[in-house]
Amino acid sequence: MNKRWPNKYIIGLTGNIATGKSVVLGMAANQGALTIDADKIVHRLFSSDAGVQETVESAFGTIVRNPDGSINRGRLGAIVFEDEEKLAILERIVHPAVRKALQAVVDESEERIVFIEAIKLLESGLVQECDQVWVTRCPREVQIERLVSFRNMDAETAVLRVSAQPHQDEKIAVADVVIDTAGSIDDTAGFFNMAWQRLLRNVPGPIAVWQSKQLSAAAKETTGSIINQEPQNPSRESGMNTLVQANSDQGTQSRRSMGLEDNPLVAAAGSPNVVFQTEGVTIHRATPSDVPDILWLIRRTAGSAVRTKRRELLMSLGERGYLIGRRDGQISALAGWSSENLVATVDLIIITPPEHAFHTGAAVMREIENTANSLVCEVILAFLPTNPPEQMRLLFDKLGYSEVQAEALPNAWQISVQENRPHDTLVLMKILRDTRPVGLG
Repeated sequence: MNKRWPNKYIIGLTGNIATGKSVVLGMAANQGALTIDADKIVHRLFSSDAGVQETVESAFGTIVRNPDGSINRGRLGAIVFEDEEKLAILERIVHPAVRKALQAVVDESEERIVFIEAIKLLESGLVQECDQVWVTRCPREVQIERLVSFRNMDAETAVLRVSAQPHQDEKIAVADVVIDTAGSIDDTAGFFNMAWQRLLRNVPGPIAVWQSKQLSAAAKETTGSIINQEPQNPSRESGMNTLVQANSDQGTQSRRSMGLEDNPLVAAAGSPNVVFQTEGVTIHRATPSDVPDILWLIRRTAGSAVRTKRRELLMSLGERGYLIGRRDGQISALAGWSSENLVATVDLIIITPPEHAFHTGAAVMREIENTANSLVCEVILAFLPTNPPEQMRLLFDKLGYSEVQAEALPNAWQISVQENRPHDTLVLMKILRDTRPVGLG
């Protein structure tokens, strides 16, 4: 039992660069765990924590500060990358601040199972907070290939980055669980699911009881009065679908081109990924097996001007969450969203037919809000087209979202807009918490 958090179970997730830590972290989030990326906390500290910024500047000079006061990570990285002494100085500054911020997030969250991803989990002392250590691994050549393919590094730089880290065996030697990520995303999901089920069998009784109650409550919960506020005579233009899609340069493959049927699959009863079910509406978290359905729905609503590859969508499952809404067994809503630095962003929502906005659409958005609250997010930012369909805009109005100008937002929220906002979209905001956790600026 964890001494600091006796009612929680803390998993430390680590592994060398490009070994799939973020993919595994996403899988944990899809199972309802609180997931924290220590590296993203560092980014937030560099962008908005005055104390950390001043200390870093004192150690490395004004060159590492941007005009707005934030730390220029590129310049700082160039200074410390090949200088172990300077790197050690930076770590002495950053590690205590990260630990304090991380503790604040876990303190305020109600979730009982927590995953902390940190490449320096062992070196930073964060491991002392953990009940278990999980390590991702894959062959060196796979690491290099991923850095070249997915992070646009040249081969020489990729080799240098991999070689600069301690051998993977050092982390594996202290691991309670090792997840091999060398194969397909389905293979990784299989290894993760085995480890997750074993974890659920071994967590302390009170945590297991709490989880059971949460699942039971989720099954009984309704989305509130919004579901019953469907307009009496909604607009029903022939062929009209309500669509908010993140990157307009992303399209789809049709299910038929992959040898699949043209109708979405019916959700399996009792699926462990079901998070909500009421009035004929079922919401569940997408898994790799749902990719054909997701591609089919995007194809149906967005057309074929551009194409999204199955492999790209599979990889994105490790970095963002997809919620699938079904009404009477048929897909009628899809949402893509992510959480970073205590900001949740919704960059994809499809509802079809549009009159389901106040049923399946509302249920999906309520689930995103519930999860964002459990992750101690401060705000949800939703990106809608500049001329959203009437039902879509009315739904967000009723859910408490308001349109804002990005430049008027706090700096940390502006960063989320810059990193996640699709081209030619409005920014809608719903504030979840009035105050921020200690140490997060």
